[in-house]
Amino acid sequence: MKVKIITGLSGSGKSTALRIFEDLDYYAMDNVPATLLESFIKLNKQQEKPIDKLACVVDFRSIKVDKNLVENLENLKKINEDTKIIYLTSQDETILKRYNELRRPHPLGSFGDVKDGLIKEKRELKKIKEMADIIIDTSSYNNKDLKKVLLNFSKNKENFIINLFSFGYKNGLSLDVDVVFDLRFLPNPFYIKDLKHLNGTDEKLQEYLDGFEIANDFKNLVYDNLLKLIPYFIKEGKNSISIGFGCTGGQHRSVYMCEKIYEKLKDSDYIVVRKHRDREKWKK
Repeated sequence: MKVKIITGLSGSGKSTALRIFEDLDYYAMDNVPATLLESFIKLNKQQEKPIDKLACVVDFRSIKVDKNLVENLENLKKINEDTKIIYLTSQDETILKRYNELRRPHPLGSFGDVKDGLIKEKRELKKIKEMADIIIDTSSYNNKDLKKVLLNFSKNKENFIINLFSFGYKNGLSLDVDVVFDLRFLPNPFYIKDLKHLNGTDEKLQEYLDGFEIANDFKNLVYDNLLKLIPYFIKEGKNSISIGFGCTGGQHRSVYMCEKIYEKLKDSDYIVVRKHRDREKWKK
């Protein structure tokens, strides 16, 4: 039986993740104590037509009724080998923004205070986070991005996520990335009449930049070195890397390179997500 335990911080997307798994034909359960979950799995095995895929949310609410949650989750993995723990997190600023937009108090915060609640929640879930098979930072993800990561994780890809971002320096460097590549050394299509209003996803613009040897050399350099470095990231306990590609406006060169690296990596053993931060600002 495939079991996905969804846990993590409030406001990081656990409910969304549960709905995604439900759309993938998983039997979905919310806020389930691990002790009851263990009984459910044992009972399911005795059924004539047992459920073969189960997804459930287990978070700080479960701790209130299950003081031995960590131990019980460990037992769960023993009685059902194909059990994976997915821990969702986000940057504090992102969670604060989400709570403010929804005008909701944090369930663990003093008088609903979100910052106070976050501190307590991180402390409560620390050991569970350490048990996780994959940790997903949803700060920059929309529902489509999260669905892609979870879908690839379900296909037993390596539990390592490569986040690729394009952006424009004139719109600010407001990205939480590990590495940034400045693509302003490439010829700028902005100054070519037939290419100015295109973007880096357009075939005509890609053909133009493909015509420069330095573009292809750089693309191969990034790809080759990334594949060499990822095993070392994994060895040090990281389960993701975020790479930014920047150019002046975030429409042409950065988007082009982000797309090219994505195309080279998408069939790898890793989970790859690409985002064009300044898409809404593209000129047409």
